[in-house]
Amino acid sequence: VNMTFYEAGTNKIKYNYLHTINNRGNPDTLVLDPNLKYDLVVHTIPPQEKKNISIERGKHNIISLDAPQGHLKLDIDGNSNNYFPTTIIRKGGEMKTLNVQEFGKTEKYIVGKYDLEILTLPRIYLKDVEVKQSSTNSLRIQTSAAVLFASQGNGFGSVYTDDGKIVNWVCNLNNKLQNEIIYLQPGKYKAVFRPDFSTETNKTIERNFEVQS
Repeated sequence: VNMTFYEAGTNKIKYNYLHTINNRGNPDTLVLDPNLKYDLVVHTIPPQEKKNISIERGKHNIISLDAPQGHLKLDIDGNSNNYFPTTIIRKGGEMKTLNVQEFGKTEKYIVGKYDLEILTLPRIYLKDVEVKQSSTNSLRIQTSAAVLFASQGNGFGSVYTDDGKIVNWVCNLNNKLQNEIIYLQPGKYKAVFRPDFSTETNKTIERNFEVQS
């Protein structure tokens, strides 16, 4: 893991190390100037910090910092059709983005609970996904399917989820394209479209359809 030593109380970088385990199975030994105090940032996800560290001259100093980690793996069921959505990772209950993780990859995180926003259409929101120490939490979603929207001319349209009770907006169609492919998660949908040359509401076209993975 990468770590940065700053001169205490400043943003002045003194040392930047890639910390690892040596060939004896012990943590690296680093050489630091004992005349300074340091602020340490360990670049885990999320970063861990320790302030105002003093180094004793002529002694093997040990800097302890609690940073237990586990893994989060994101997978897609079945044939992905070359469509790999990304996922925004946030600490549970917070809005700050910690990481953007792609499906098919495994990332290491500090132990805790995280909120995931999976950038499929429609979005998938997962709350309180737990990462445990020295273990891997594997999450799988269904494969999105390619849906072709074709019209005889340009116009304005949108796609909505429609389960027969609640209609929710998913995305707008590109009004410059007569043929457009959009990847959608399995479910029931409604497409609404009106040609751009038409100013009459009754010229609106609706199509209900279902997407399978």
